[in-house]
Amino acid sequence: MGSTDKAVITGFICRLCSKMNRFVIHIYGEEGERMKLAEKINAYLPITVNMNDPLPKTACLHCIERLEAHHELMEQFLLAKRRLTTQNKSSTVASTSTQTVDTAPTSSPPPC
Repeated sequence: MGSTDKAVITGFICRLCSKMNRFVIHIYGEEGERMKLAEKINAYLPITVNMNDPLPKTACLHCIERLEAHHELMEQFLLAKRRLTTQNKSSTVASTSTQTVDTAPTSSPPPC
């Protein structure tokens, strides 16, 4: 059995970068579940992980840090989108109510 085979069996190969590393987190272990690693991997990366596939179920700390940074960036983008959408709706409502007031009929006769 080669060293790569042994690393896969003992769980020291990172699923994301395929490098052997002594410090890994099991994607479906307690820490991996707490960090929602499987959800983030499936959401942000062009790979799919599931508990029943035959590939390694561990991720190295370097890849996890990068995944977490990407997740935080995506969260910032979504928050900015919600803020801008809310501001745009508020501006549209204010603009519409201003236009309604401006176009209300007046008591003076219309111009000829």
